[in-house]
Amino acid sequence: MKKTIIKIFVCIVTFFASIAVIGAITNQGNADMTVEMSPAEFPLVYVVRNGTNINCMHGYASRMKESFIRDSVTPIGEDRKIRFHADTYDLDIKGLGFEVRSADGSRLIENTEISEYNTTKEGIDLEVTLKDLIEPDTEYTLIFLITKETGEVIRYYTRVLQSEELFTDEKLNFVNYFHESTFTKNNDIIKYLEPNSEGDNTTFNKVNIHSSFSQITWGDLSVMKAGDVHASISEIGSQTATVLLKYVAMVNEEKYQVTEYYRVKYGTERMYLLDFERTMNQYPQMNQDIFSSSKIMIGISSPSIEKRESEDGNMIAFVQQNTLYSFNMVDNKYVRLFSFYDNENWDARTLFDKHGIRILSVEETGNVRFMVYGYMNRGRHEGSVGIQVYYFNSMTNTIEEDIFIHYDRSYELLAKEINNLAYVSKDNVMYLMLDGTIYSVDLIAKDSKIIASGLTEDSYKVSENNKMIAWQSETDKTRNKELILLNLNTTQESRTSVLDMQRVAPLGFMGDDIIYGIADQDDIITDKAGETIFPMKKVIIQNEQGEILKEYQQEGVFVTEGLVEDNLLTLKRITKTALSEEQDVNLLLYERIEDDQILNAKQAESTQNSLESVVIQDYETVIQVVLKKTVTPDTIKFMTPKEVLFEGGREISLAEVENEDVKYYVYDPYGVDSDWTDPAKAVKRAFEITGVVRNESGGEVWAPGNRMTKNQIMKITETFVEEGETSLSVCLDSILAFEGIQKSSNTLLLSGMTINDILEDNIEESQALILSGCTLDSVLYYVNREIPVMAMLNDGNAVLIVGFNELNTVIMDPQTGTIYKKGILDSTQWFEENGNNFITYTKKE
Repeated sequence: MKKTIIKIFVCIVTFFASIAVIGAITNQGNADMTVEMSPAEFPLVYVVRNGTNINCMHGYASRMKESFIRDSVTPIGEDRKIRFHADTYDLDIKGLGFEVRSADGSRLIENTEISEYNTTKEGIDLEVTLKDLIEPDTEYTLIFLITKETGEVIRYYTRVLQSEELFTDEKLNFVNYFHESTFTKNNDIIKYLEPNSEGDNTTFNKVNIHSSFSQITWGDLSVMKAGDVHASISEIGSQTATVLLKYVAMVNEEKYQVTEYYRVKYGTERMYLLDFERTMNQYPQMNQDIFSSSKIMIGISSPSIEKRESEDGNMIAFVQQNTLYSFNMVDNKYVRLFSFYDNENWDARTLFDKHGIRILSVEETGNVRFMVYGYMNRGRHEGSVGIQVYYFNSMTNTIEEDIFIHYDRSYELLAKEINNLAYVSKDNVMYLMLDGTIYSVDLIAKDSKIIASGLTEDSYKVSENNKMIAWQSETDKTRNKELILLNLNTTQESRTSVLDMQRVAPLGFMGDDIIYGIADQDDIITDKAGETIFPMKKVIIQNEQGEILKEYQQEGVFVTEGLVEDNLLTLKRITKTALSEEQDVNLLLYERIEDDQILNAKQAESTQNSLESVVIQDYETVIQVVLKKTVTPDTIKFMTPKEVLFEGGREISLAEVENEDVKYYVYDPYGVDSDWTDPAKAVKRAFEITGVVRNESGGEVWAPGNRMTKNQIMKITETFVEEGETSLSVCLDSILAFEGIQKSSNTLLLSGMTINDILEDNIEESQALILSGCTLDSVLYYVNREIPVMAMLNDGNAVLIVGFNELNTVIMDPQTGTIYKKGILDSTQWFEENGNNFITYTKKE
């Protein structure tokens, strides 16, 4: 009996010993097949101005589309000299050089190898002189080139602008003075502030020029700077400039990313602060202190945090300051899934914030699929811009790259595209929209295909959860008779068709239910400027199975637009007008009436884990995650996965589709805000956010500020309407004559040409701009640039705006054959009453 017991004991010990050995061997194998992300290698390059480093440039591993890389502009003087400093981080460098190209990169102006430079323990210092091949007051792209010992070329981008009247030093000095004053609580800056209800004085996450002096000077928060302040000039003109400051701040032991935006104006007697905004976001911590009962403390942060949970709510993933975390409430595991920075990798390269993280799926098992998009700060794709999809395996505590897609434009533009559509189906197929094309990418087979192309901002709609998408079979809704609805999770497709003399357009989604409108072809009109009115007589809400849930139709009332916000659908409406014989039917067929609304009774599904704002003394408003269950901080396991090694590459190239639509890009101080095929919408958006509109070549289409106090286009003189002409044709003739072209616009109009056609066909390298709905104040930008603006009136006539001063506009009216002044306020009201129907053009750069 005793021997039997001993044998059993030996067997048991042998069994567990075998498991331990096998486990050790298995773990050793896993260790050999995983690796930590490699540290950042690329140097940083700065422009040196008056001994200070500005315009920090991060290196790109391949050539980018120059017109979209607009992080900074470097002003230069008549001597065309620029000083650079390169922080090499001990990288072995084989050679240096630079290129100067046109703004869109299409034309190489200079390619110079740099042979003279000074090497110090801080890096490389040098000065270059650009060749006398650039025009004053014209932007160019400068690409600084560093060649590694391996032969790999790293590219650094800035724009250069030669001008003697930019007052750059005065503007930078004022920005620095204001910045320092926020820390010293200097009362003198009160005169620059505009405190009102638009300023939020309850949070340090975002303050602006409308916040209180106390809020802007950090209130009772004991804040100090931790490291250098990096200044970048985003835009600059003779009067105004936009400057960004970025730095790390500390409050006690907590670190924060702080960004300050300044828009300043130079005056002969003083400087003006036109706009100011500061954001503050806490860098995450990974310890027990952030847990409290059922809460995870985020800290001072934007309330718009990317988060997602599993179906049972026991697994949550969220992003804090470009770091992705997951928390498994069953296993009590808190995992730092992804970040370019950590305690061992903490510098200006790893903290660079030109990337984002999108959580694609969270499984109950703890597995997470996510996307990193934008500039890759370090790792195997360092210096590339693209889309990297990872899969986290909670069992092995590893992340593995699924695919990588290169992108040759800016992070901000890519972020806008990802916000439009990024979805992974149950079959591991990812759907993206890039430049108007919907792609499906098989994450297992590593291939892709095109689902639809040629889409514009008005021809498709995506549900809030990205699962459903609808688009027109014809991009032009005036010809479209079919709507395609696709469930991206199941790939189930359905089509909605209308009668031959009807047209259909998508308006949006309520949950997964599509909203679309139907218009009669006879009701659709296009005016002489080419602007289309699409009056929908019926609006339908329909589910995925084709069941009509609601119809909206009122006699004599038409819908032009549907706006969905939460569970509320707002309908923009018009009705037909009674016209006199003298009026232009195409201009006054409809008039706007009061909006109507439809409330969706079906409530959106609530999450089991949520975000909440709480107030803490000194810190004011902070954000925390509220968990579905209480946790014990002492039992939480903190983990960081390693990355799985693999053979070969996982890069996928998407087929490029030529998009024939002209696009207009709106830039805010931080990069691309939005893009539009309608220039009026682009200008209205830029006017709203004090942004800049540029075309695909990087040429300026519209910008705020830098307007003179007065200007008049003297070459345009009084012209009276003769027999056989109209005021419209006279205005067009005057514009063409101003450009040195003699044509009969009346003949061209009678032949069926639109105003767009006449301007673009006759004025070389021009782009006609239909700016319906824009304000008078915004279109005076063109008059300031010596470009006349035509305004269409309700009675079918047209006038030209040819000048302005601080009190008046200058109008050329062919009906009276006179040029006269009209008060600014009166002009504004007059044009508003006539629908603000403006038409002008810009020259392509």
